Amino acid sequence: MLRLSPFVKHVLYKGLYYLLTWFVAVTVAWIIPRLLPYNAVEITVSQMVRSLTQGSSMISPQEYKEMVNYIEGLFGANEPLWLQYVHFWEDLFHGNLGPSIAFFPATVNKVIAEALPYDLILIIPSTVVAWVIGNILGAQIGYRKTDTITDKASMIAFVAINNIPFFVLGLLLILVFAVDLHWLPATGYTFSAIPRLTWSYLPILLRHWVLPFASVTIVSLGGWVLGMRQLIINEKGSDYMNYGEALGIRPSILSRYAMKNAFLPQITGLALSLGTVVGGSYVLEFIFGYPGMGYIMGIAATDNDYLTVAGVFVVIAIVVLLANYIVDILYSVLDPRVRVAEVGE
Repeated sequence: MLRLSPFVKHVLYKGLYYLLTWFVAVTVAWIIPRLLPYNAVEITVSQMVRSLTQGSSMISPQEYKEMVNYIEGLFGANEPLWLQYVHFWEDLFHGNLGPSIAFFPATVNKVIAEALPYDLILIIPSTVVAWVIGNILGAQIGYRKTDTITDKASMIAFVAINNIPFFVLGLLLILVFAVDLHWLPATGYTFSAIPRLTWSYLPILLRHWVLPFASVTIVSLGGWVLGMRQLIINEKGSDYMNYGEALGIRPSILSRYAMKNAFLPQITGLALSLGTVVGGSYVLEFIFGYPGMGYIMGIAATDNDYLTVAGVFVVIAIVVLLANYIVDILYSVLDPRVRVAEVGE
């Protein structure tokens, strides 16, 4: 009989856990919009009819009914709910997220493919920069003497920063740097230039990217500083630190040991923070008009486009859970006690 190592068991266990989590999350995201007390297809048809009848043309009730039936068939909304659910998973396994109502005739795949790169260049750099700087600052603050005026003032500042919503800070940055100083544009995107991978487009992209990036980074920074400071304080009071000080080991060496042990929980926190950063940045994107998935989700929700909302959620769930899975495996490599505790070996 094949005997698996504790590490392989841990990898398989975590993989199954996150796969089931993704399945449940996607199912809930699929069900909720369909329980709402209105028909998104009929709303779409009504909007089309209003635009068509602004002139002299009129649409008869029979023509209106035929339009509703046609678009319901196009979006699969004329089938029983259970059959829609089955077809949803069939299409999903084939990589087809369906047509978009808000961005019709574009498909949800096309809409997400155009928006996802903007999210990646905003969320990944801002999260990594905030994590690195926050941990370094937190370690330095935590290793100094606590309860001093400097320590208390810095903690008040970082607690305040950590509790500011992304979009509130974004509005403040727009007010200062765009409205008052005119240093940067107030939007995260410009329609005056065609997006392309060229050196000429890069400065335009960065100029509109700075304020959304600063909003996410600054708010995220506060949490990392506070977390690392507390972890370092806990390490300073541990037995091995007290024993090292009694032996006369240099503080610089002891601080490296303290930081190494304190970094392990912060690695786990990095994956867990992705959900918060992603969720918070979506409102921010809508405020800045930044063309990421938060922006298209805002438009889709406004236009009752549950197909695009579900498609965006599927991608978000994959990215966030995959990041958590990778960090969980990395954490078990750095600290074997984790996988031993979970698989019982």
